[in-house]
Amino acid sequence: MNETTKTNTVEENETDTENIVNEPVTPTIQPNATEEEINSDYVGTEEQQTVNTEQTEEEKVIELVKNEYGTDQGVTFNIANKEGNIYHVSVNDAETTAVLTWYTVDISTNTVTQ
Repeated sequence: MNETTKTNTVEENETDTENIVNEPVTPTIQPNATEEEINSDYVGTEEQQTVNTEQTEEEKVIELVKNEYGTDQGVTFNIANKEGNIYHVSVNDAETTAVLTWYTVDISTNTVTQ
């Protein structure tokens, strides 16, 4: 009796294992997605446009301040905060990081004031 039970148990286990191994796996695929998009940290075009716009705007703000300050030698430019279209930018000594001056930039009118 013990032998029959052991044989049945082994056969049941083999059958269960075979079913698990042989079951088809269905991948989840995004509609109209390329393989590159599926396998990467994909960022949609709307998100890319938002990020690119903000970077371009911040770069433009820094460029306006550089032009107003007159040089970028020995200094760094830091955007401290943004309130709507208004940016507050500090010009800092590159070695000591001490603030040398502050500028306010209205990006909608490209106006820079000290």
